[in-house]
Amino acid sequence: MKMIGIYLLLACLTLGMIVSVDLLSGTSLASSLHSLLFVFDTSTFQESCSMIFFAALPIILTVADKFKQRKSPRK
Repeated sequence: MKMIGIYLLLACLTLGMIVSVDLLSGTSLASSLHSLLFVFDTSTFQESCSMIFFAALPIILTVADKFKQRKSPRK
């Protein structure tokens, strides 16, 4: 659970940094948030799949680790 929390914290900090850089460059807040919401509009299918896979990878690894810990070794 800690890993997912750290991952979400880093994701929020990254999105905040992206918006901050847009604001410093003179882009309005509405335009900056609009570009975050529609990031997949300019991406190809392969790019979208790889972004989703790499974004979900820490969650997948955490869930797999939890299931590994629940299994007890058979004697």
